[in-house]
Amino acid sequence: MMPTGIPGFDELVGGLPKGGLVIVAGGPGTGKTIFSAGFLYWGAVRYGERGVYVSLAEDKKTFIENMKQIGYDFESLERRGLFKFIESLTLMESGTSELLGMIVEEVSEFKARRLVIDSLTALAQGLKEPRELRVFLHSLLSRIMMGLGCTTILIEEMPFGEERIGYGFEEFVASTVIVLEKDYLDDKFLRRMRIEKLRGAPVPNNRACFTLGSGFQVFPPTKLEKLEKPRSPEPPQDPPGGYSTGIRDLDTQIGGYSRGSTVLLEIDRRITRDQYRLITWPQLADFLKKGRPAIALPGMGSSLRDLNAFHSAYAVSEEEKGRMRYFLMVNSVSREGEQGVIPYNPEAGVDALIGALETSADELLKKHGSPPLIFLSMDSIEFGYGEDDALKLVGSISAWTRRNEGLSLLADKLAYPEISERLTSVSSIHLRLTREHGCLLLYGVKPRTPLYAIKTDTQKGYYQTRLVPIT
Repeated sequence: MMPTGIPGFDELVGGLPKGGLVIVAGGPGTGKTIFSAGFLYWGAVRYGERGVYVSLAEDKKTFIENMKQIGYDFESLERRGLFKFIESLTLMESGTSELLGMIVEEVSEFKARRLVIDSLTALAQGLKEPRELRVFLHSLLSRIMMGLGCTTILIEEMPFGEERIGYGFEEFVASTVIVLEKDYLDDKFLRRMRIEKLRGAPVPNNRACFTLGSGFQVFPPTKLEKLEKPRSPEPPQDPPGGYSTGIRDLDTQIGGYSRGSTVLLEIDRRITRDQYRLITWPQLADFLKKGRPAIALPGMGSSLRDLNAFHSAYAVSEEEKGRMRYFLMVNSVSREGEQGVIPYNPEAGVDALIGALETSADELLKKHGSPPLIFLSMDSIEFGYGEDDALKLVGSISAWTRRNEGLSLLADKLAYPEISERLTSVSSIHLRLTREHGCLLLYGVKPRTPLYAIKTDTQKGYYQTRLVPIT
């Protein structure tokens, strides 16, 4: 297999068959040109492999300018002898043999290992008979890919609403068929990729989300990276008069949280606790790293082990632990007297828990001079107390938060839809965390935002949650 170098793609499928024919199909604006250009660009930048782009529809100047806008500097590659652009509009009139001869000559002389032909659709429209297209493809296979070992991408247009690829035979000749699509998720724009065929390699994940904003980037199923000894993160700066979300990219998009806000994080049932911690843990860490206190009532089944996992992941110091209060169900606490751990028993009633939470919040406010972040995992509350009492607790905590200009974060996994609907009216900020093809996606319901793919970044030695807009 040949690595493409396209971010995320090789992680998804392992690359493309070396010396093979690849069909990249899709409707207008789906990213076919950017994917194909990325194949040439990253092949040159990362692997020093020469690439040729044969255009039957677009002139060189337009191509160079469009690619530069997304970070593909083909002018630089051309100066270094790693890239060549061929305009073939006039050769179309001479027929397939003339065009094929030119391509073979250019690829051979340039010693190219990567070739893109844009597009098969334009080529077919210039032919007199469909039979000529079949002859062209077979000749291309034997003379360029097999003879010269050059991996070739053929771009192909798919009209809107059409499921069949092209002319009904090229997908049988190709070693790989990739289909790019535009779609919507809860009225948010989404891009999807389908790997219809990949000869010689298993494809455990044949679908993925992708974006085009800064070049073609694929989002394989989200994996949580592990650091042996994480460093303490550098918290983002707070917005004027408000609080950071703990995630720089999210701050950029929504401007952080106003003081006194109650934030609802609605979580798809398919998402694991480890995955949604990519949003909740940075918020907790942000408060602690800035000298502020925090209170957490984590999800069902949480134990001291989960607390220690958070401490380790964000290098929480002993001083920072002293500003933290954890509420755990009494049957989850294995030993008495653990620092900062407050056991609660649902059988004692919701008023007892409300009183304990507000007492802790008052004490932390008085001791540290700033109101604590109050994080509530709604599944624990809903299961332990039922709908009416859960809403009573949320109402009390939201009122305390507004009164003291603090911040509350409600994580709701939709275990009780009736409660979830009513929580939206309590919250001033409403975020939704979902998943498509294994990729975690976040967007704002209130305020409205586009879709963002979630990634973890550990390059600086600590955990950073990154949001990549899907454009």
